Amino acid sequence: MTATPAAQRSDTARALRVRARADLAANVVAPYYGLDAAIAVNPVLPALGDGFAAAVSSAAPALGGRGVLPEHEFRAHLAAGRIGAAELAASIRRHRPGTPGDGLALVARYLAEAPAGPATARADAADAAADAPLDPIDELVAGWCRAALAPEAAAWPVPVDRLGFYGAWRAIARRDPALPRAARARIAELPEKPDLALARALDLLGIADDEQLPALRAHLAALPGWAAFIRWRSMTSGDVEVLDLLAVRLGLVWALDAAPVPAPRPAGPTGGALERALIWQEAFEAAPHAAVLAQLTPGAAPTHPAAVAHLVFCIDPRSEGLRRHLESQGAYTTAGFAGFFGIAAAVEPLAAAEAAPACPVLLTPRYQVAERPEPGAWRAAARLIDQLATRRALRSAVKAPDAVAGAPLGWAEVTGWMLGPSAIARSVLAGRGLPVARPDEAAAPTLFDLDSALTLDDQVDTAEVILRTMGLVENFAPVVVLVGHGTTTTNNAFRTALDCGACGGHRGAPNARIAAALLSAPAVRAGLAERGIRIPDETIVVAGEHDTATDTLTVFDLENLRVDRRLAVEQLVRDAAAAGRRLAAERDAELPGAPRAPRPERAAAVVARRAGDWAQVYPEWGLARNAALIIGPRTLSQSADLGRRVFLHSYEAAHDTEGIALETILTAPLVVAHWINAQYYFSAVDPEVFGAGTKTVHNLVGGAGVVSGPTGDLRLGLPWQSIGTRAGLHHEPVRLLVVVDAPRERIDRIIASAEIVADLVHGDWVTMVRPGDAPQTWERRTREGWQPYALPSTETTTDITRMTEEDAA
Repeated sequence: MTATPAAQRSDTARALRVRARADLAANVVAPYYGLDAAIAVNPVLPALGDGFAAAVSSAAPALGGRGVLPEHEFRAHLAAGRIGAAELAASIRRHRPGTPGDGLALVARYLAEAPAGPATARADAADAAADAPLDPIDELVAGWCRAALAPEAAAWPVPVDRLGFYGAWRAIARRDPALPRAARARIAELPEKPDLALARALDLLGIADDEQLPALRAHLAALPGWAAFIRWRSMTSGDVEVLDLLAVRLGLVWALDAAPVPAPRPAGPTGGALERALIWQEAFEAAPHAAVLAQLTPGAAPTHPAAVAHLVFCIDPRSEGLRRHLESQGAYTTAGFAGFFGIAAAVEPLAAAEAAPACPVLLTPRYQVAERPEPGAWRAAARLIDQLATRRALRSAVKAPDAVAGAPLGWAEVTGWMLGPSAIARSVLAGRGLPVARPDEAAAPTLFDLDSALTLDDQVDTAEVILRTMGLVENFAPVVVLVGHGTTTTNNAFRTALDCGACGGHRGAPNARIAAALLSAPAVRAGLAERGIRIPDETIVVAGEHDTATDTLTVFDLENLRVDRRLAVEQLVRDAAAAGRRLAAERDAELPGAPRAPRPERAAAVVARRAGDWAQVYPEWGLARNAALIIGPRTLSQSADLGRRVFLHSYEAAHDTEGIALETILTAPLVVAHWINAQYYFSAVDPEVFGAGTKTVHNLVGGAGVVSGPTGDLRLGLPWQSIGTRAGLHHEPVRLLVVVDAPRERIDRIIASAEIVADLVHGDWVTMVRPGDAPQTWERRTREGWQPYALPSTETTTDITRMTEEDAA
């Protein structure tokens, strides 16, 4: 029977209402980008505008997680001296202005106000999370998400392409013998469209209009990993929506007579408990922030005013170590810039099936650049393409039986005699003597086709933006190297999380090569000269890549250089190799199982072996322990050892009188740095909810991500091996200190005009400071304006251990 016009209008109105509520409910989770090109993101990003305190009290608990470390852990840090009495007293006074008493008395009263809590809370919570059985509804929904969104991981194909996420589920579930007959009959009664099905399920479950939004949020929070991944898919490919997930879930809830709304999560801290959490967190952050500021030298003169080479690295903290060691090797200067080098493009590597965005996810690629063989190199390129095609075919053939139920068992028997020796060798050698390379590394001379992607005017515009944002507009060195970064690891599902986030989760060499080609083109240089930027004819611009797992620097396209220039670059590469060996020795001191204080040569061999070891779960620490972002000239930090904890972005205030470059930095690299910092922060604060758990029980779900064990929710965040060891956390969960060496009026203007920067600063997601007017002073930007920011003073802590022990007793 055809519906009447009134009924159709009513259905349309209901569909629109439920769609709006589903969209609002989706804000309980941030998008999750999967592992094909892993992008760090603040897991409670939708709460950014509400501020850090609201994230601690409501946004994190809504997903079942913590927003700060438990108090007993803060007290342990106080007893160990990691938090000083002066730091805690200063934090108390900032949050409770006018509180009387000296430092020790103030701390003693504060400790006596509340109990420490159980010292085993973290371990108990982790064990409970690991042992708790999956809710039946969650298990069914997670299983369907895996089959529909990662078809390569499904036992057999499902008709998602033809019927959609919800439609395919309805078609299969109504005939699924694993479901009770009554449940199958109810599913058959649901409307064919997901919006009407969700509206119908809400009505059948008796969820009133004013209760629907919180109910939908609670259902999404039950499986935040899949909800976050679907949210990303809805924003990109658009083949599935959060509405579809909710229609499936609530349809199952009604069909199986489950509870209409999941059990409420434990409430987050409020009132005095929230204040205590914020006091502890700020005190915990004081020491690492002070350690950075104490080493900075505003107004210092350059160490090497006449450099033989100038290298521009990504701002990634891992580059800080190589920069520091390289500068000590000779007359080299370095700078920091977002690793995509201003190339907002989709890049199509040689022999790739399609182009991929190679820029921050905050940007939309403006053009597409393809990698092509150099003239005369077509035969070598053809051989490379054939090799890559053969590898893909073999890989597909080996994995093909995985798509047939039961076939992998027999396939293992058939192929074991062929693949077994290789597996034994890889296990016994553990990376020794094995070539370490990535399949996306081209082995033929290539170039990037700029002229087909950009007009000459666009090329000049892009080059000018790159140089002015870098502050590189004069005094060019004879050799300029743009250094991207990537990582070489083996059998690592989280490999792309170690690549360049500014390059969309890809390695940075293509962007560096594109930018170097742009700045080397004679026509582009002529156009730049007309705009006041004159690159000397004798200056060459080349591209390089820092491998953060092996601490090696590769420079590309040397075959096109003059002999004298090639010799200069080869000397640079030798010095970079020496710097890399020293950096490897520094890193070995922190890597689990690595020798302590090894010779640089041995250290380099150790990190190379770990990169090639397919059983190594700690190939590198990534961006663990990141704590600060410095925006200013290299002279501000050139004499500092920042311990690979700091993002370094070059900025010359004198060359940016209108503030355009600073606005670009604060609205893009700062945001990306915050996302990285927040991902590490929440993964460390609550590894079970916001982290990905241990790698040892991970199962890959196509390119979507990993699950712990055979089924369950998609794991968000970072694995335990990225943040901790058996001894505990390696990463310190601290918010980002942002040092901006610029006039306060310029910073204020950007905060007033850019909402996302205001949210970060006013919401206490970051601590933004600038050099004060007097030497060695700092001032902090707060919601009320600029305030003096004093480093913690030295204050006796001899009685702190005794006080905390007595309080615990």
